[in-house]
Amino acid sequence: ACGLTAMLSTRRRILVFLLTLGALTGLQAQEKDMLKMVESFQWVSPQAKGSVDGVEHRTFYSQANQADVGYYVSFPAGYADPKNVGKRYPVIYYLHGGRPGAESKGLGGYRNFRGDRAGDRMPPHIFVMVNGGKLSHYDYIDGYLGVQAFMEFVKHLDGTERTLVDRTSRVLIGSSQGGRAVGRYLFRYPELFATGVSIAGGHQRELIISENEGSELNGIVIPDASNNVFDNARTYVDRGEAAPAVSLMVVVGNEDENYPGNLVWCAQLAEWGIEHELMVVPGTGHGVSFDIENSRERVWRFMSQGLDRE
Repeated sequence: ACGLTAMLSTRRRILVFLLTLGALTGLQAQEKDMLKMVESFQWVSPQAKGSVDGVEHRTFYSQANQADVGYYVSFPAGYADPKNVGKRYPVIYYLHGGRPGAESKGLGGYRNFRGDRAGDRMPPHIFVMVNGGKLSHYDYIDGYLGVQAFMEFVKHLDGTERTLVDRTSRVLIGSSQGGRAVGRYLFRYPELFATGVSIAGGHQRELIISENEGSELNGIVIPDASNNVFDNARTYVDRGEAAPAVSLMVVVGNEDENYPGNLVWCAQLAEWGIEHELMVVPGTGHGVSFDIENSRERVWRFMSQGLDRE
């Protein structure tokens, strides 16, 4: 870690300490069976019951994990039309919440933000839902390397579909565990991703990882303790002008138990001079209601601004 606690003011240290205690209580109450639960993980999860319009289930082979990995993909209207054979499209990567990983867990995000709902408010794009791995978007132990699988998947998609192969043509969006992952990926790999939307992420838990040698204090230890939204952002800032510019939107409901942790993370980003947009959705908890105050429209607008159009 980067000595984050030492960098914070006394007032902020007290706030972070209280948040950590609250997060720990929640972790113990909600995730005491986490280790047992992740044992049920599969790289290709059972397909969702019932059809989801416009979505295909596919797999690719992960060399890092020596396994087929599942994903869902939705193509824009006209993608298969011969007259569009020379057209390339930006990609939205949806990172699911929850543990263990399962590509089917991303279908809720697709239903919220699918392109045909956005109409001309979004450029035509490919929408993919990934499997985050056993610990959801972390490298864990051999055979369960979620980060490496995702990096391989980005290359796979660029190599097999008509994507716009550029950082400004890729948008990350995720909720809960996926919201945390958006922050980690955006600041660790700005050469790959220029825009991210982090929804309802438990960023106070990222701080626990940073300050407890990777331990989430729930029986799980992240092997790379530095891979968290605080240390990655600090490393990004330390790169100075060499770091490619990124755009970040942070979305959280004011009744979500993760709400204080999002405020702490955003305050730290501001202290480090990292510009971002914070959208607090009133009257909603962890399952953010995007019908409130045009929240969905605001997310679409933010993502659209981050997508290059061919």
